[in-house]
Amino acid sequence: MINQNSLVPLRTFMFFVSAIGSMVVSFLPIYFQYKGFSSSQIGWFLAIGPFVGLIAQPLWGYASDKYKTVKKVLFSCLIGFSVSVIWLFQIDSFLWIIIAGSLFFFFFSPVNPLADNLAKRQSQIHSVTFGSIRMWGSIGFALVSLFSGFLLSKFGIGFLAIPITVLAVSTCLLSLTLTDAKAGSKKVNYKDIGMFFKDPTLTAFFILIALVLLTHRTSDSFISLYLFEIGGNEMLVGWIWFIGVSSEALLFFLSAKWFRSSSPILYIIIASVLYCIRWILTALSQDPTMLLCIQVLHGICFAIVFLGALEYLYKVIPEELQATGHMVFVGISFGITGIIGSSVGGIIFENFGGSTLYFLLAGSSFLGLIGFLFFYKKEKKAELKQTEMESVS
Repeated sequence: MINQNSLVPLRTFMFFVSAIGSMVVSFLPIYFQYKGFSSSQIGWFLAIGPFVGLIAQPLWGYASDKYKTVKKVLFSCLIGFSVSVIWLFQIDSFLWIIIAGSLFFFFFSPVNPLADNLAKRQSQIHSVTFGSIRMWGSIGFALVSLFSGFLLSKFGIGFLAIPITVLAVSTCLLSLTLTDAKAGSKKVNYKDIGMFFKDPTLTAFFILIALVLLTHRTSDSFISLYLFEIGGNEMLVGWIWFIGVSSEALLFFLSAKWFRSSSPILYIIIASVLYCIRWILTALSQDPTMLLCIQVLHGICFAIVFLGALEYLYKVIPEELQATGHMVFVGISFGITGIIGSSVGGIIFENFGGSTLYFLLAGSSFLGLIGFLFFYKKEKKAELKQTEMESVS
């Protein structure tokens, strides 16, 4: 019989990690707007995160695989993150904010993918669905976004430093309660990272998933500012994230009923269609209430594409390289896309407005959709050929 109590620390940790993410994604752009920075400056700051993550995430993932521990690497990241949070909120110069932000993201960007990697491994050990663990992150994100909206509407956005600092220190301490999960026994070399780019199928997958998730990452950076542009406030920012991530938590919770591991690419195709619909509706939205309703698609789209992508990767990547592969996936699909989305998105948002930005995101989703249709067709042909060869032998 499975001891569910052994997963309580991990589920609690997922809750707190995503709670921090909700503060960073939902309210940090508004905080910098309050400090007097322009939309393009905010975009450049947010682009620092994925840029630094391109270096930090593979390095921390490699350390996890090499030393066969996720727990100790998480603890190290969270110590550094707690220190950088305190520093970030003590300065006003944009140059120093960029420098402090680089340290901030160097330690924070690997935390979520490492937590997801640990959750994926523990789900296999305990024979439970990954979604049943991952959903606690979504719940943490949703509830803290909503609570923060009420809190910051009362005390002001300048109060943001206190809850982020408290959450950072608390999550660091919680990491000590986690049960570690070791990778495979094969020795890992740093040069093994290059294998992910030598496989043309994997390379094609990374490019296509980047086209789809570029839209998600860009919206994460600017949805709060777009809500303000059409008449929203801090409280509605809390609600927009609560609604979006609550639907994500529900999808993860029900993943055992609707997700089937046999055709992960098909789920990505479905998510791509939904993303196209979401961005067109968002671009047409000129009322905060309408935008809140559309935000239900946030969690639906992300849960489907994330589970599909992760399932595909864990099928094709060797066990001893899964943490590294996970980091490479995050680096490309959330890192490079985050750099492009935040920097270019900030310029588009400032000069042409949010509506134009979201129409362009619909176009990127559509390109990803077309690509994955061809990718799915090619995968099916390869499977059919393999079946024919096995039947002959």
